[in-house]
Amino acid sequence: MISITKDEKMLLEKLYPQYKYPRTMKQRTKRHHYFCTESEELMRAIADTNEAAAELVREFDRRRAMRERRRRHDWSRDR
Repeated sequence: MISITKDEKMLLEKLYPQYKYPRTMKQRTKRHHYFCTESEELMRAIADTNEAAAELVREFDRRRAMRERRRRHDWSRDR
C-alpha cells in the first residue's frame, strides 16, 4: 500500500468507487493519512501526482516489456 493525498483519494473514488481507501488516525488530530493498494489501474490514474505511484507504473511497464520479449523469443523457437 502507498500513501496518497486527500485530493488523489477523491479522484480515485470518482474513477474507481468499488475500491476502498483506508485512513489512519480518525480522531481530529490532523495526522490522518490515506492509503491505496498497489493496483496497476489505480497507480496509472495518480502517477502524474504521486512519485511512488509513478515508480510502480515504471516497474509495471518494465515487467510487461520483459514478458513480451520472452514471449516473442519463445515463439520464435517453436517454429
